[in-house]
Amino acid sequence: MTALAYPQELKPLTSLRFIAAFWVLLYHFKDHLGLGMGQFGLVADGYLGVDLFFTLSGFILAHVYLSQFEGGRFGYGGFLKNRIARVYPMHLAALGAMIVLFVGAGVMGAGVGSPEAFKWSDLPAHLFMVHAWGTTQAVGWNFPSWSISAEWAAYLLFPLVAALVLKAQRWSGLVAVGALALCVVSFWGLSNLHSVLPWVGNDFSQMTAQIGALRILPSFLLGVALYSFGRTHAAPKAWAWPIVMASAGWVLAVTTLGMWEGLVWFGLAGLLYGLAETSRHGVDAPMSGRVFVFLGAASYALYMIHLPIDIVWFHALERFGVTETSDLALRVGAMVGVFVVSIVASVFAYLWIEEPARKVIRKLELPKRAPAPQPSGAQ
Repeated sequence: MTALAYPQELKPLTSLRFIAAFWVLLYHFKDHLGLGMGQFGLVADGYLGVDLFFTLSGFILAHVYLSQFEGGRFGYGGFLKNRIARVYPMHLAALGAMIVLFVGAGVMGAGVGSPEAFKWSDLPAHLFMVHAWGTTQAVGWNFPSWSISAEWAAYLLFPLVAALVLKAQRWSGLVAVGALALCVVSFWGLSNLHSVLPWVGNDFSQMTAQIGALRILPSFLLGVALYSFGRTHAAPKAWAWPIVMASAGWVLAVTTLGMWEGLVWFGLAGLLYGLAETSRHGVDAPMSGRVFVFLGAASYALYMIHLPIDIVWFHALERFGVTETSDLALRVGAMVGVFVVSIVASVFAYLWIEEPARKVIRKLELPKRAPAPQPSGAQ
């Protein structure tokens, strides 16, 4: 048992959230303006940034709640209220933005995509965050929010995951290795599931609306298991950054050298563990810098609002004649511009929507249970 505990705030992991969100944006913007961004493996595999988010989520929730669970202080209702406060306001705001865009485009006679992606009958599933549970035929409305629906499923199952991991605390290393192996095996299994169930899609990146709630589980379990292992097994201080660099190098190698993408989980797991170790040992600069951490805090807003920005930005460019045949410098500038606008907009959304709404919801009192009736004659 290590005597050196993790600090209350794991700043490098907050910063890592921004990197994960930026990775996803690269993936979603790659096909615009004919810049050939998709030829770079790291960009082409940017969908894995979502799975990095899933693993991060498990790790951070374990960091915040596992000790409460151990001590019998964990309240399921309060936990879910805090999770709703964390994810729902931005989910609702981004969904509202997409509805406004869709209706506005219809009024103006323009299109924002396939009508199948904007089915009014799918809205209830989106509002209840169950649209990645097989309740819709395809991703729709604010497409990236399928992962929030998957997160909601993981939140509901968190007590079960926490109980299983704590039950095996003595073998936390084996549990972490087993969870890592499960991620690799499930990547292979889900990627080949289309041979049995053609409707789920033929690529892991398409495992969204139909089985997104299943896709998250191995990654989320890995995050919880990594934390359970890490809190009792500290790496030497001198090893922290080498672990981070080796893990980042592994992710880069897998994505750029054409290796099987399932192997990326070894790098993602190492990144989480290594960055947490830099925080434990107080050697977390530059990942603990104020700007980097703030961008990490705003990364959820960045992830949630980048689709409406994508639609407005690239439609506007097309209207102004900026296309794949335009001057290269103009196209590069336009691509840089959409990233800048997305980041700036996410900061405002975080400060003006996400944080104020989160604070309001967290202050709400849950209904208290009525006391059990006393037996007749009891004193």
